[in-house]
Amino acid sequence: MGKITKSIAFVILFFLSAVSLFAQDTKKEQSLISIIENLKTKHNVQFNYAEDVIKSITLKPPPTSNTLKQTLVYLEKNTPLQFTLNNSSFVLVKPKGEFFLCGYLKDKDNLQPLASATIQGLKKATITDENGYFQIEVSQPSELLTIRYLGYKTINRSYKQFLTSDCGPVYMLPDFQSLSEILISNYITTGINQLNDGSFKVDFKNFDILPGLIENDVLQVVQSFPGIQSIDETVSNLNIRGGTHDQNLILWDNIKMYQSGHFFGLISMFNPQITQQVSLIKNGSNASYTDGVSGTISMQTDQSINSLFKANVGVNLTDANVFVDVPTGKKGSIQIAGRKSVSDLFNTPTYDNYFERISQNTEVDNNIENTINSDKTFDFYDASLRWLYKISDKDEIRLNFITVSNQLQFDETAVVNSIPQSRTSQLNQNSIAGGLHYKRTWNTKTQTIFEAYETDYKLKAVNANVLES
Repeated sequence: MGKITKSIAFVILFFLSAVSLFAQDTKKEQSLISIIENLKTKHNVQFNYAEDVIKSITLKPPPTSNTLKQTLVYLEKNTPLQFTLNNSSFVLVKPKGEFFLCGYLKDKDNLQPLASATIQGLKKATITDENGYFQIEVSQPSELLTIRYLGYKTINRSYKQFLTSDCGPVYMLPDFQSLSEILISNYITTGINQLNDGSFKVDFKNFDILPGLIENDVLQVVQSFPGIQSIDETVSNLNIRGGTHDQNLILWDNIKMYQSGHFFGLISMFNPQITQQVSLIKNGSNASYTDGVSGTISMQTDQSINSLFKANVGVNLTDANVFVDVPTGKKGSIQIAGRKSVSDLFNTPTYDNYFERISQNTEVDNNIENTINSDKTFDFYDASLRWLYKISDKDEIRLNFITVSNQLQFDETAVVNSIPQSRTSQLNQNSIAGGLHYKRTWNTKTQTIFEAYETDYKLKAVNANVLES
């Protein structure tokens, strides 16, 4: 009986072992994707893989008692894939015997991910996802990879030059490109150009006269630009970008001008025949123009030496003018321009209208009661000079001088204590300015400029009393 009992127990134990082994051997296979998802939760790790590489792979799940490393070894033995653990929390999945590059593409400055960037290999290509992640297969370590993204510098680098131990960041640098200078020529009319810094330049050598003007009045031309107007409809009282006239900087060959007009602003005092270029800055003035809060009007005489004698004489309905350009040898020339009102000879309708405009609502037009004004006259003149001399190919001297005068005069007659009395009232406005410039050109990049200025501006009113019996 003892032998029979032992035999039965052995048969039962063998049967149970066989059933257990059969049950384990016939455990249901699962997809590799589901196995990886379970491992993510169990071991708190991340897997990086190409979905099309593992989606068709199925196998029996690894024993639940295995550690993470044991599980990865199990998966490598039972799949054609290689599982590499990096930093204890990241597993890279790739086919065995092949080279794969993965990483996160980011901006070098702000570290933001770059989505939809193109990674191009010799045979394959891919794009980054919304997190900047990419993975690409290469055939050999020396294969060249090209990474492109709009607005960034292209990366051309071989596979072995990347850090392939883990899927680390790959940084791209922004590609800043400087555009060529933009010049808008013939702005409004011929001779007016808009430069790339937003300023305007008027070249009177090529300038076409604007409609409604009889001559190229410098300050009248400036009012044709947008954002510039005159509230009182004068020529010299300019409002740039809503500012006042005293917030403008007016330069004549770099000499700061405080007075800018004849007829109290109705006519510009700058002779257009000697003023060849005008630069207007109404936005973003250079820091050197500290007085140009609203804008800067910089006028320049001719900077070249003329080898031929030139002269112009003209007369219009307000003044007579003259301009001469005389060479002083091969290295220098002198320009002289002048204007004088025609009121000493005759009065024109234009002159009378100008005088009426400046005298209206003033003591000249409406004096106090029992006072009669007579012999009203207004006289003005201006003279400009520019001397340019080339000492050598690198040294140059320029002398500028300008003088301006306006004189308003009228007689006032009244009866005081039964005695007739008269006096002459007079208003004089004079301006004198000069500048001496020396320029030395050391090389193509360095210049030294010395400038000296002298200005004298006067406004004087005189009343002269004369008794008459």
